[in-house]
Amino acid sequence: MYLSLHHNYIWVLATTPLHPKHSQHIMQTQIQSSPQWPVSPAALNANCSPRLTDLAVSKKFHPLFIAPRPVQTDVPLSARNVKPSPRIILLSEPLSRRINANVQEGQKTKFHATKPATFSSSATFARLEKLAVSKGLHPNFVPNLPSQRPVTRAALSAMPSPRLEELSSPLPRRLIKNTFEPFKVNPTTQRVVASDRIVELARPKKHLL
Repeated sequence: MYLSLHHNYIWVLATTPLHPKHSQHIMQTQIQSSPQWPVSPAALNANCSPRLTDLAVSKKFHPLFIAPRPVQTDVPLSARNVKPSPRIILLSEPLSRRINANVQEGQKTKFHATKPATFSSSATFARLEKLAVSKGLHPNFVPNLPSQRPVTRAALSAMPSPRLEELSSPLPRRLIKNTFEPFKVNPTTQRVVASDRIVELARPKKHLL
């Protein structure tokens, strides 16, 4: 059923004549959607100005421009047949590192040997040990009170003074009139005559299309 309706709809579209404007618009959209479309005779016969011709020329490289070297470069014959000097040969040789075969795995060498007891005695570094002691608290230091703590009996049975009760009571806010209108305009404001400058500033700006 759906296929038959679809074919009937296509047949109606194919047989129904289109308006000339609609057909021209469809042809233009089809032409512009393609990478190749016809050029108008006016564009083909147009004469370009010297400035436009000058701008159409592609920009050239700078005279001192050097292109990047390729990854694989050709070594010239002069570099292949060159003979290094004795100094270059000496510098190119790796440094010889002496390996002590007597040192077993896990054994410390003379560079990593333990220091004698005289270097680690407390008498030698008395000042250093004194400075290593952490700084203590002041004798009058009082830590912060915990957020949850028991209330004393004196605080529970205390009677506030009249002044304290007066300060603890909230301020009373009484409405003078119950018929308050927030959007009511003052009559004196309604009779005000605006100046010419205010009237000029109140006019909307005109935008020329």
